Amino acid sequence: MDNISMKALDKFFKESSLFSEDRLREKNKLPVLDDEKKKIKKNSICCKRCNNNKYIELRRLQIRRCDEEATIVYYCSNLLKFKMQKKNFKSSEQLVKSINSSNKSSTSRMDYYNRILSSSCSTDMIFQRMISTINFKEVVPLPKNNSMFRFVIKCFNNTNNVNLGPLKISSGITLTDLPSLSIPMSHYHLNKNNFVQDNFIHRISENETEPMKKFIERLRFIDSRMQMLISDYIRHIDESSPIYYMLKKNNVTFNQNWIFTGIINKGNNNTEYINIRYFKDSFKGKKKIGTNVYCGDDYLDEMADLLSRDTFCYINGNIYPLIKVNYIIINERIVNNIPMVNFTCKAYFVDINFIPNSIHCSTKRL
Repeated sequence: MDNISMKALDKFFKESSLFSEDRLREKNKLPVLDDEKKKIKKNSICCKRCNNNKYIELRRLQIRRCDEEATIVYYCSNLLKFKMQKKNFKSSEQLVKSINSSNKSSTSRMDYYNRILSSSCSTDMIFQRMISTINFKEVVPLPKNNSMFRFVIKCFNNTNNVNLGPLKISSGITLTDLPSLSIPMSHYHLNKNNFVQDNFIHRISENETEPMKKFIERLRFIDSRMQMLISDYIRHIDESSPIYYMLKKNNVTFNQNWIFTGIINKGNNNTEYINIRYFKDSFKGKKKIGTNVYCGDDYLDEMADLLSRDTFCYINGNIYPLIKVNYIIINERIVNNIPMVNFTCKAYFVDINFIPNSIHCSTKRL
């Protein structure tokens, strides 16, 4: 008996009279099995894990000793998908390593970018028209914080977003133009208090290229236009405004007790920085964050995954800064022991588009 093969052992269990009652019992279960399959088709059974009856099957599984009969159980074949997702999960360190090693591009998203640029800033005249038509479409509370508000910004009679990007010539840009139109930007995903940051910053220097100098000049025009609109709004505010009582409580007038934080801000030693943000929350279930991340035309899914997390990482790379100015956030602040209202102009990337071979990532704090 010690040397009996597995095949012979299986035959013994299948044909031996010792197990005749078990075989008969299983045969009697076949009509029940058919009834259970009909129940599945009527959507009466649903997997608690994936909330779906589409993948429910009846299987015989050996869940006890091998010399006992198999048990007929409900089985969701979609569980394999969940196991694979868990198996393929990557740590932040693995994502960083993969991003740094696959830092390449083949084609471009130039057609999409040129459509945006042609309607907003392809010529000085078009840019001036956009600037002159910028307006506050509405003022609404923040979705997750009713004590803060935001101006929704539009232009051209509230039909277009306020967009801006650097250009070489008015006819548009090509893929080969992107390296000379990009700027080095840095992102620290957690601040000193371990709060997630949603911004990339660029330090303005005296060595900017001519297209970049013009881009920065236009950013200043946008900031100035926003300050003028805020002052006019305060000057003509009435009780119907959602922020009327906030301004009244803080003694805000058109020229005092409020501060403006623009797209360009000053840091220590009067150093100026461009501040561009991304949407961390995804608008579409298939994407990790709300802003697309590309290297040319290649979607960087692992970079998006890294930016969606709440763990520290440092990212540096050359980015083509095509932006849209969506909101001005309004909140109360104490500045030098004086209560004030702060207006923060937020510019977001249309895409975060990295230049090939320029990305450096790390999970170590510098």
